[in-house]
Amino acid sequence: MCQMWQEIRYGVRWNPSEKLALGIRSLGLQKVKSIDISMDPLYEGTPNQRTFWHAVMTPRVRMTNPTLKVKTNLTNDRRAPSFVATIDGGKKLRFETDKMPPADLISTFNRLLGNPEAGKAGTRPRINI
Repeated sequence: MCQMWQEIRYGVRWNPSEKLALGIRSLGLQKVKSIDISMDPLYEGTPNQRTFWHAVMTPRVRMTNPTLKVKTNLTNDRRAPSFVATIDGGKKLRFETDKMPPADLISTFNRLLGNPEAGKAGTRPRINI
């Protein structure tokens, strides 16, 4: 396939797990002070919120801001999952994550923080934690 068709095909069909992995790769929390996650574990839209929660808690992402506070509130009220991120300067970003795919959630969060929506593909050097 020539280079022209590779450029045209780029981004046409995203593999959801690949898009999620590239979004997590570019996730940087330097501007975030705290994240308050609220979810009902038995609600049908909760797995997307859990994926975001696990992405934020990975060691590579936590190293971008070691002072970040992540608070989780598990409820039993059948409310849609949501989270509030407090940014430097006192701004708050509120996300209602019901039926929002995790890849879209992370790319939107990256865009609002000023990070690229997707990281670079390829191998990365191993880090020592």
